[in-house]
Amino acid sequence: MSLSRRQFNRIIIWGGASFTASATSGIFFPKPAEAYSLEYPLNALSADRVFNGIQKYCGAQPIPGILSPILQGNTNVSNQIEASAANVIRTADQEFVNRNFTNNRTELALTGSGSNFAADTSRLWGRQKQDKVGPNVGFGFVQKFEDQYSDSKISGPTMCAIHNSQQILADQRLTPPEIAASLLPTRSRLDDWGTWGGDADASVGRNPGVAFSQYDTSAGTVTSRYDLVEPGPKGFGRVELTVEAENQPRRVILITVRF
Repeated sequence: MSLSRRQFNRIIIWGGASFTASATSGIFFPKPAEAYSLEYPLNALSADRVFNGIQKYCGAQPIPGILSPILQGNTNVSNQIEASAANVIRTADQEFVNRNFTNNRTELALTGSGSNFAADTSRLWGRQKQDKVGPNVGFGFVQKFEDQYSDSKISGPTMCAIHNSQQILADQRLTPPEIAASLLPTRSRLDDWGTWGGDADASVGRNPGVAFSQYDTSAGTVTSRYDLVEPGPKGFGRVELTVEAENQPRRVILITVRF
């Protein structure tokens, strides 16, 4: 991803939906919020670029050569990663394959303490498929919490928004651990299979052309809403990512994705 400060406009908004309370007066005061807007060409999106961005901005450390043995059911990786974590990765990756995310698979990487066995370590990897208007990138995230492993799978507009939002947070002088804690999912079982045409699961009754997602991070909550504005190869959609993290202003990042 290549962005400069001239490519997005920063607007400071005092207000919004976040509030803090005064312990003495009982009066609620609005929490400061920041809004950003930028454009992104969909043809610039790929699993490799997203993976490289997570390494750069979130401090993820790749582990070359371990993901293929895990996916092949190799049990000789227990000295590098716990068997229960490997099982979750294998199951999650199979769902990506079932949903046609079969291209451009990345390596496995770690964020957090950097130890495979640490409870705060998140394991992540990506895959890619082609939607009608352009690439759709999906990432799997696996983390240990209270001796249990769970995974989150995020694709489409939300993953694109995470990719673009990292540099914005870096420009606000957040450190890689702070960016990871603000943007990457943890202890969340929600799967976001959004596409550039809207939500992939029509059975939930959502409006056509709209995808909505929310997940927990180690520092707070991320909410994503995508709207397909103009369908077709020359069209565009907008994804709004709301990032709420402890000791940080509420950030609303609007990304117009050009097909």
